[in-house]
Parts: sequence; C-alpha cells; structure tokens
Amino acid sequence: MKETLKAAKQKMKNDSRAYNTYGYYLSLPILFIALIVLSFLGIDMGRTAGQILFIFTILAHVEVRKLKLVSKRKYVAPSLLYASNIVSLLLIPLLIADFSQGGFGDTYFVLLGLILTPIQLLMIIFFFISAADIKRAYPTMKQDAKNSRAEYLLIKKSK
Repeated sequence: MKETLKAAKQKMKNDSRAYNTYGYYLSLPILFIALIVLSFLGIDMGRTAGQILFIFTILAHVEVRKLKLVSKRKYVAPSLLYASNIVSLLLIPLLIADFSQGGFGDTYFVLLGLILTPIQLLMIIFFFISAADIKRAYPTMKQDAKNSRAEYLLIKKSK
C-alpha cells in the first residue's frame, strides 16, 4: 500500500510539472514587470524581492529542464537573467572606481540601465514565449494535474 501511495505521489508530481512550470513562466515576467514599474515610481523593494525572483527563476529552470516536449527556447529567459547578473557583477569595479574618485556611482548606474534594461526586456519576452510553448506542448496539463492529484488523494484517503 505504501508503494502504491509513493507511485501515485510521483505520478502526481510528474503530471503536474508542466502546469506548475507554466505558472512559473507566466508569473515570473509579471512580477519582474511589477518590480521594474515600482522602481521607476521610486518605490524601493530592496534586494529581497530581486533575490526571491532569482530563486524562483532557478526553480523554474530546474523544472522546465524536465519537460521534454518544449522547445529549446525554454532556456533563453533564465539564461538572460543569469547573464544580466553576471554583467552587473562585472561592472562593480567601475562602481568602486567611481566612488574612490568622489563620485556617486552615476557611470555604473547609467551603464546598468543601458545594458541590463534591454536584456531584462528580452528576458520578459522569452518568459512569455516559453510559457506559450509549454501551453502548446502540453494542452491538457491543467486537467492532467487535476486528475493525478485527485487520484493521489483518493489513494491517500483509502490508506
């Protein structure tokens, strides 16, 4: 009986993977857009919001790797996020040099805006494109996830 429950749980996890990943790939760009709009409005969310979005992007990337029917475009959006983080780290010596010369880091922030904004816009676009690819590859993902969850709960209750 325990093996049946374990098998049903694994089936539920596999069947709901596409639906969960689709949710990640839709919610992440929406949250990135909200974060960008809030920063343009002068509302500072701190580093925590960006770090949480980064962690969820990593989780989405790990899950989307397991979806075999989706095109290779699924890797572009997370890769663009990783690239933008690397670029921002590579520009830190410029920030330090600007501070050491008595500046306020204006050069660093201008370069971040000029380089990272287009990368982040592309990332948002590719998140939406990949979400559409997931939806096309798994048209019955919501029903499959619902059915496997119902089956798992039925087995769990009968135990």
